[in-house]
Amino acid sequence: MLNIGIWFQIVILYLSLSSQGKCFLKKAVSQGRRAGKIFQQPAALGPAKILYFIKNFKVCDKVFSAQATDKLCIDLGRNRSAMYARFVSYGWVCLLMWGKVLDAFNLPYDESAKERCVLVAFTHREWNDLFDNQGYSFGELFAAFDYQSAIPKELTFLRKIKHLERKLAPPERFGKFYEQMQGFNICSLFEYTPEKAEVILDQVAPFVALLFIYIMIPEIPGGLKDALKPIARWLYMLDEFADLEHDKQNNRVTYMILVDDPEAAMRQQYERCRQAILRKAPCPDQLIKFMETVTTKVIDAKKKGTDIESSFFNLG
Repeated sequence: MLNIGIWFQIVILYLSLSSQGKCFLKKAVSQGRRAGKIFQQPAALGPAKILYFIKNFKVCDKVFSAQATDKLCIDLGRNRSAMYARFVSYGWVCLLMWGKVLDAFNLPYDESAKERCVLVAFTHREWNDLFDNQGYSFGELFAAFDYQSAIPKELTFLRKIKHLERKLAPPERFGKFYEQMQGFNICSLFEYTPEKAEVILDQVAPFVALLFIYIMIPEIPGGLKDALKPIARWLYMLDEFADLEHDKQNNRVTYMILVDDPEAAMRQQYERCRQAILRKAPCPDQLIKFMETVTTKVIDAKKKGTDIESSFFNLG
């Protein structure tokens, strides 16, 4: 009877998704099977886990549907389905990751916190796409944060979602987030060069991680801050590992391109995270299991020659 109740909730949530959300989930399941089971298939998951995943997906679907309107996409000259796949998939991964981090440290968060997390993920995704794919500089992108400055049309979505933060995360409650944002110039160090490869992992990655946590909860305990740096490094290394071929083709030098054995480096960083989480987190098991599974699955996918980004982020 319990499973029937959970499956009923899953169906209701699925039906409540936007049309693009329903289409994306169908494609994601189909693509996952064809791509050699990058992640666990629905059949291998219990109904409770499926409900957990689809609840988080629903949050991403809601935020995207509200912000990336048909008119906006037309004005930007973007295909909305492709945009949906790219943003919602990334938001979904971020929400799973940072939600599990907060769970490991027994830090409660609500649906509004999830929406704020997804909004920051969308901002991060848009910033990176404009920087990587359209050649905008740090200064040009940062100018979009200021309503008074004139910006190219292509930066209007970045401006829109960035300024929504203040509405959803009022400064009087989320002061630490805005204090953290004062150090945003650290992101100007982001360059695909041998000189900056280590800097990105050591300084930019933990800075961004703190933005995600501070937008979800107003205060962060010391134990979480201590564990956050290796976790952030692991996450950025995982992204670089998944993008090795793309980065090489585009002459982008990353830390994972420079190391002699990227797979070994990835496993070593996971182990550092595992030890830090065990020392600092009251409830470490689920976070460790999640990170171990993701590390193993991404490594296995790379060995099989699977293009992870194309398989997961481009289902539009």
